[in-house]
Amino acid sequence: MQTTIPPIRVLFLSAWYPNKTDTMFGLFVKRHAQCISAYADVSVLYIHPHPTLKINYEVEINSDGKLKEIIVYYKSSTSKIPLISSGIKLYRYLTAYCKGLNTIKKEFGHFDLIHANILTRTGVIAYLLHKFSRKPYIITEHWSRYLPITNTYKGVLRKWLTKIVVKNASAVVPVSKSLKDAMLSNHLYNTNYHIIHNCVDTSMFHPVTKKTSPLKTILHVSCFEDRSKNISGILRVLKKLSTQRTDFVCRFIGDGIDKPAMEKLSQELGIYNTFAIFEGLKENKNLIRIYQESDFFLLFSHYENMPVVIAEALSCGLPLIATQVGGIPEIVNETNGILVNANDEEKLYYAIIKMLDTFHKYDKNQLHLYAVKFFDKKVIGEKYLEIYKEVLNR
Repeated sequence: MQTTIPPIRVLFLSAWYPNKTDTMFGLFVKRHAQCISAYADVSVLYIHPHPTLKINYEVEINSDGKLKEIIVYYKSSTSKIPLISSGIKLYRYLTAYCKGLNTIKKEFGHFDLIHANILTRTGVIAYLLHKFSRKPYIITEHWSRYLPITNTYKGVLRKWLTKIVVKNASAVVPVSKSLKDAMLSNHLYNTNYHIIHNCVDTSMFHPVTKKTSPLKTILHVSCFEDRSKNISGILRVLKKLSTQRTDFVCRFIGDGIDKPAMEKLSQELGIYNTFAIFEGLKENKNLIRIYQESDFFLLFSHYENMPVVIAEALSCGLPLIATQVGGIPEIVNETNGILVNANDEEKLYYAIIKMLDTFHKYDKNQLHLYAVKFFDKKVIGEKYLEIYKEVLNR
């Protein structure tokens, strides 16, 4: 008689995750959780402050097959005294974690392994749980804070805690080689580094036959943070391009802190709703349709790790123009796009001209197959399952 082996039960901790106050923040983490949930029981625990919460804590439970989401909101501190406010925040944050862990234990039972996403706080929680429960933990890192250009990996306490957390993890999984190198350059040592990219559902993000049109569509999708995404640079280049040719439009999809400022800049440049169209946040089928309606994808970031929008664009058969930063050169090359240096608006100008005239020469199906090879949810899920097995069998 064949015995069925129960699936691995994973406690999935994340510092970023989509929630009712921000559906876009941490979407790439949720995609990882969804990929992994095809091969393991995943209980996501996310703790988030809520500025308008009337009670101190609110627990939200969502369950979809093997993926469970427990989001605990806690009331923000209203004290104007910094020391008191920080103490209240820390107390409520830790209490919220205890409530979330108790909910998982009550609703879904024990876990075999802890998977922390985005350091440092979640890593500290994973480390403490490891010490108390003797369960191993692994880390997936997405954050660009370790890159020299961002200069945000600071603080003696943060660095000390991060080194301890990384050293004691059973595996560390950055989303690009560039991020791994940046972590090592900051003395974040571990003997078991793996590189696993962000994932995409390539069965949903796929190419379609697009009608030829004299108006060519450029697509940009981002979180609208100009410091990293350099949307202002794109707008200046589009303005310059509009004085030479009028056979294009750039669709800007997404929302974020700098969206109003970017809309205002495009108005000042005289390209708002003509050459630059701002369409706001799009999700699921609406987002996929926009990818499929476009001719090529544009990302002019100052810094990145492994943006999931590149995976989505390639999976929909779009060639790319992107900057030579972070993990992008590990994926983008002459077979699927054009690389330019960050902040080089002149090179971007000529790259867009070239792509407007040659995008149709790229084979959409080959670009899709490339995405399947590197980003498909099955590929990513199986890679994580192998790491889980290795860690648990060690």
